[in-house]
Amino acid sequence: MSSGNLNQQKLYQKPAFIAAFISILLLVWLASGFNNEKTNPDELAERKIISPRVKVETFIGESIENTINLYGRTEPDRIVTLQAQVKGAVTKIYANRGSFVKKGDVIATIALNDLPAQLEHYQTLVKQRRIDYYGAKELFKGGYQGESALAERLSAVTAAKAQLAQTQNDIANTTIVAPFDGILNERFVEVGDYLKVGDDIAIVADLDPLVIRAHITENQISAIKEGQKAKVNLLNEREINGQLRYVASVANENTNTFKVEIAIANPGYKYLAGISSEVELPLDTVSAIKVSPALLALDESGNIGVKSVVDDTVVFTQINIAKSDENGVWLTGIGESAEIITLGQGFVRPGDKVNPIREEQ
Repeated sequence: MSSGNLNQQKLYQKPAFIAAFISILLLVWLASGFNNEKTNPDELAERKIISPRVKVETFIGESIENTINLYGRTEPDRIVTLQAQVKGAVTKIYANRGSFVKKGDVIATIALNDLPAQLEHYQTLVKQRRIDYYGAKELFKGGYQGESALAERLSAVTAAKAQLAQTQNDIANTTIVAPFDGILNERFVEVGDYLKVGDDIAIVADLDPLVIRAHITENQISAIKEGQKAKVNLLNEREINGQLRYVASVANENTNTFKVEIAIANPGYKYLAGISSEVELPLDTVSAIKVSPALLALDESGNIGVKSVVDDTVVFTQINIAKSDENGVWLTGIGESAEIITLGQGFVRPGDKVNPIREEQ
């Protein structure tokens, strides 16, 4: 047997030696790998991160009239429901539903019944009580009548006068008249209807001026004042000039808003009550950027704003809406110009590095 075969046979008979030899080979192989990592550039550190692409557009500010927009509906300046003050049957109707009435015009009359007789009775009673009083007064001067008896006679005169005044008032209340110029919007009675005290007779509404009642926030209240001009857009009507005539001094405790009233002239009652209205209160002139409402976004706190790009980094800017219409919204608080993300804003967050693609590219 050759010496080589003999050595190989001895080697196979030593398994521990074989295991150690294999382990040394593995360690050498692993060490070579780590050495390669050290000698080569750090691929993780040097690897270029691919930034997301977003489309941006440069928006330039323009001078606009800052406004506050309010929404409401037209209402009568005054409206009253006339009610029966005496009982009786309706004897005559003088005004139709929808007709114009002037202050003092008769709308309807109620039967007098026994009121004329009561009037005559109390007129006579007042005379009698006065005679009794004057007689008692003369007796009191002569010492034949006590002061208590004199006061009793005077009380009787006063009571008779009160009954007479009540009867005169009841007679006057049988004639139902318009309390102010307006429209007889509704009439609830016809000739022959029997009325009790408190029954509704008619509704009269004053439509000149028309009033739009709305509510304004606590952040806006300091920017307006009573008497300032307003622009009103009624549904399907042209723009109308109005005036802010009232601003509440106390906020609604539930909504924390202040009630305001805008009045618009309505000669001839051209405009009706109950029409949806948009009111524009002009304020000062500001620089604002006009964008599509689709570009507005919310941050994690729920603040409204826009995402723009500054030095290839996404920036969220909180804004204020100065004005809006069907073509877009005007924003303040973003500066004179900004590169706003117009496509891809939903896939990036503030602080992200991006590859902006500008419209001119």
